[in-house]
Amino acid sequence: MTCPTPAAALPVAAPAPDFQPLHPRALRLWQVTDAIAYLILLAFLLAAGLLVMWMRPPLATSVIAVWLFFILLAVWTILYYHPRNYRAWGYHLDRRVLLIRKGVWFRSIKLLPLPRLQHVDVKRGPLQRHFGLATLVMHTAGTHAASIEVPGLDADEALRLRDRLVAAGGDDGV
Repeated sequence: MTCPTPAAALPVAAPAPDFQPLHPRALRLWQVTDAIAYLILLAFLLAAGLLVMWMRPPLATSVIAVWLFFILLAVWTILYYHPRNYRAWGYHLDRRVLLIRKGVWFRSIKLLPLPRLQHVDVKRGPLQRHFGLATLVMHTAGTHAASIEVPGLDADEALRLRDRLVAAGGDDGV
């Protein structure tokens, strides 16, 4: 016979934080970026495939199958994967820590204690500038890989978040 556990002894789970989503234009940026990359890849595959079919006509079916595979992969990536990836991303900032949630297949939540923050960068490539977006890059102490990125933020929001992170950072900076 088991004794009932008093309610005070049960662990209480902390409420899940409300994660801020990325800006909706981030999804369009990812889709446009991949569309450009796939168009370049498909053009290269078409040129190589035509050369192979000219030199070895029996391989025409295989060349067409490979080209169709990459077309289907492009459509799947742009229309299915990127919307799911967009919905998986989010961030939450409180006074002590920044939480970043991401991942479609392998989900992760990264915690960045604000006192460990070394410096914060905002980077914007040409397509990001066209879409009015920016990537926030936070660097911590450690190796060259000790940085965390939050892509797809509105450019003004990225600057506000950068200033807020710098103001909230600890006083143990190097």
